[in-house]
Amino acid sequence: MNIKLIAIDLDGTLLDSQHAIRPHTISVLQQAVKEGIHVVVCTGRGISRIRPYEALMELKQPIVAANGADVYYEAGHVGEKAYIDLKTAQHIFKTIEDIGIPFWGFTDAGEFIDGIPNEQEIARCLKIGVQSEDPKQLQAFYEQVKGWQDIELTSSASTNYEINQLGVSKAYGIEKLCRHLHISLDEVMCLGDSANDLALFQVAGFPVAMQNAISDLKEIAKAMTTSNDEEGVAKAIEYYVLKK
Repeated sequence: MNIKLIAIDLDGTLLDSQHAIRPHTISVLQQAVKEGIHVVVCTGRGISRIRPYEALMELKQPIVAANGADVYYEAGHVGEKAYIDLKTAQHIFKTIEDIGIPFWGFTDAGEFIDGIPNEQEIARCLKIGVQSEDPKQLQAFYEQVKGWQDIELTSSASTNYEINQLGVSKAYGIEKLCRHLHISLDEVMCLGDSANDLALFQVAGFPVAMQNAISDLKEIAKAMTTSNDEEGVAKAIEYYVLKK
């Protein structure tokens, strides 16, 4: 197995339950980079919510943000964007208003929470998410959008749904990055825990599920590691990549 790129989810995977990355895990990631392996944060988060962890880890590596809608080929460079179609985004916000469900998302201008962006920003929406502790409200939103043909619908927790433009996913982002780096998807190891990792698990050469992952990921993973609270990412990289 020749791994050249490791794609790592943040929440529930690289981050522990306290939303921290432990020093040993950072050391393992840095060692992988020293050995010439691309270590890529691949997350549903927008870039503004990734930057503090990027600074902490000091990896200076590519990033795939907003479920693949925002791809940074090099550290510090402007990302390549995949926006939600304007009419689709407007339709999503109308549905959100009708149901009254809390929402958030990311545009080029940054993150928005429970406040619909202006029309200029709506035209540059990378991702829109809804979240509710009320299962009936969440189900009502799902029933409205599940049949739409122009979106990708996924989730990162049992209390949310996340929407991207049709065809945009973590797999889409990693595929673009691999083409840029001249790396085969067979040479990609990925680690994740949630439904928004599923598309990537289906195309990556070596998908590794966290112990705390959903069953759909565990079923197609080629390996398992310990939970995010047991430094599962570090253990998997040490065992399968660094051979420690």
